Amino acid sequence: MRKKSQNSDAKGVSVVICDRQPLFRLGLRLAIEQMGDFYVVGEAGDVDELLIVLKRVKPEILVLDMTIARLENFQVLRQMRTHYPNVKVVLTVPKSVNPIELAGAIQVGVSACLFRDSPPNLVKMALQSVMSGKLWIQREFAEYIFHVLNSLPISDELIRSLTERERQILILVAKGMSNKEIARYLGVSLQTVKTHVSHILQKLKVRSRAEATRYTLALLRSSLDGEKVALQGRRR
Repeated sequence: MRKKSQNSDAKGVSVVICDRQPLFRLGLRLAIEQMGDFYVVGEAGDVDELLIVLKRVKPEILVLDMTIARLENFQVLRQMRTHYPNVKVVLTVPKSVNPIELAGAIQVGVSACLFRDSPPNLVKMALQSVMSGKLWIQREFAEYIFHVLNSLPISDELIRSLTERERQILILVAKGMSNKEIARYLGVSLQTVKTHVSHILQKLKVRSRAEATRYTLALLRSSLDGEKVALQGRRR
């Protein structure tokens, strides 16, 4: 059972919305507050406002606009990981988003990605999934990303050679977590993590962590129906 944050009470899970468009924030707030399990504790229109809001409240989820998130190479996401590591970040993205930018967002700690024009039921599914510890990517968006990834020289056979624990650590590495952070997150020793990372590099036949991260979305593709990753939306 999840632990409640300082803002959690009978209302449900606390959410902060950060988006440049006031009408979008209003619509999303109304949709979230009608879900029953979630409530909005703050809003922001840019990074400066967001940092002020986060000092005042400690939400469990941040719904963040991609155009704000990607500024200065995702600096705000790096700040979130450092100062607010327990906040789940749900990224709202335009359909024209660059897949490389998505990979960059995942590397620095995004928990979910969905289109800005997603219906309320998908927004609710994304919020529920991240609170249960799953990485959530809207299915239509994932299919587009994976279509792009199919052009990359990535071997599915190498991905299948990884153990379940190694796959889990690979995703954490791709999020930009250090070995110490991974060890603390998983509750294992630092040496155990180092050993797993070494095995991952050997199995994927790469020399660095950076090279290994390009396999992450391929790993998500191979886990479309798995329990660790939730990829939701209308099937074509």
